[in-house]
Amino acid sequence: MKRYFINSGLKISTAVLLLLMTLFLLITCLCLKTHNDNLKADYIKSLGAISARVVEKNPEMEKEIIPLITKEVSKEEATRGSVFLKQYGLTESVEDELFPYVNRAIVKNNYSIILIFIIMAAILFTLNYFQYGFFYKRIRSLTFAAKKVVEGDYDIAINENKEGDFSKLAISFNSMRGIIRSNLSDLRREKQFLVELLSDISHQLKTPLSSVILYNDIMLTKQLPSKQREDFLLNNQNQLEKMNWLIKNILKLAKLDAKAIEIVKEKQSLNETLQDAIDALESKAYDAQVVIDFKEKEEIAFKHDRLWLEEALINIIKNGIEHTPCGGTIDLELFENPLYTRITIEDTGEGINEADLPNIFKRFYKAKTSKKSDSIGIGLALSKSIVEAHNGMIEVRSKMEVGTRFIITFVKC
Repeated sequence: MKRYFINSGLKISTAVLLLLMTLFLLITCLCLKTHNDNLKADYIKSLGAISARVVEKNPEMEKEIIPLITKEVSKEEATRGSVFLKQYGLTESVEDELFPYVNRAIVKNNYSIILIFIIMAAILFTLNYFQYGFFYKRIRSLTFAAKKVVEGDYDIAINENKEGDFSKLAISFNSMRGIIRSNLSDLRREKQFLVELLSDISHQLKTPLSSVILYNDIMLTKQLPSKQREDFLLNNQNQLEKMNWLIKNILKLAKLDAKAIEIVKEKQSLNETLQDAIDALESKAYDAQVVIDFKEKEEIAFKHDRLWLEEALINIIKNGIEHTPCGGTIDLELFENPLYTRITIEDTGEGINEADLPNIFKRFYKAKTSKKSDSIGIGLALSKSIVEAHNGMIEVRSKMEVGTRFIITFVKC
């Protein structure tokens, strides 16, 4: 029962009911006391008149009558008196009208109780009307808000600042409203994402696929020298490898954005993860005559998914290699303090135009000043998604013909 009394409405209604019942008891007792006092006064008059007449007829009876009036009579005297009155038809079963004072008291008591009942019933009915009107008004507001949610209006909220079950219901409703709005918003975003993804895949695959189909048609319909046929086959092989890489990375990016991949984080060496990424690109850096310098100062343990974070780092370093001229360098550095863990990757490449900086992490975005013609523009977008899946953030700073710095920061919880 205690849990129900956390509701302010129930507390108030219970207090009011107890107050009214107490008031009803006090008024009833007061009325009964008044009527009893009146009955006592009437019988004093009646007994006084009888005593005066008896004493007038027989003065010696004065001393015997007064004790009979003021004191309780014995059982024997009461029995004799009942027998005496019975001779004249005065018994307990006789009509009340023959006892005018008793009859008057009974009538007054009945009328008083009925009047008090009517007044208290009217008060209780009025209070009950306002109380339930207040409750149903709150229920109607909740029903109206629920109807609005069904209609797609999620701005309306239920405000309850009092303690109790209605406040809990309002909080639950507002929470449900927020969840529904969030879920529908997520569904809209997923739908838009799917539309954009299909459009991007179609756009990116159209050119290499057309090239493969064209060369295949030529090889099927025409007699070609073996050298030219070999060139066509090599071109097709390059295009197919490009499409294979593109499809794999698009699917990875889509799964990350849709949270369909579980990032398994384990506390392990971040130095080793970064070194593995460097080792994976060692031959590419050698061919491009770019030096990768990892300034390793201390061992840093960080909770992360090695394979995924390594792929993000590979994409960023690979981007630096591709946009750094021969003889350039890529400097990598790890840094940790009580607030965050940070990775910086800085190259001495061609740099990124200031107008392109806000867009470089967008899928399939290619900078207008980029000198690499076969760049697809998906590696950095994938890296950003992986870093954010690790609760990190990535930013870039660049200056044309000077170089570019990528800063990856993981804030400690």
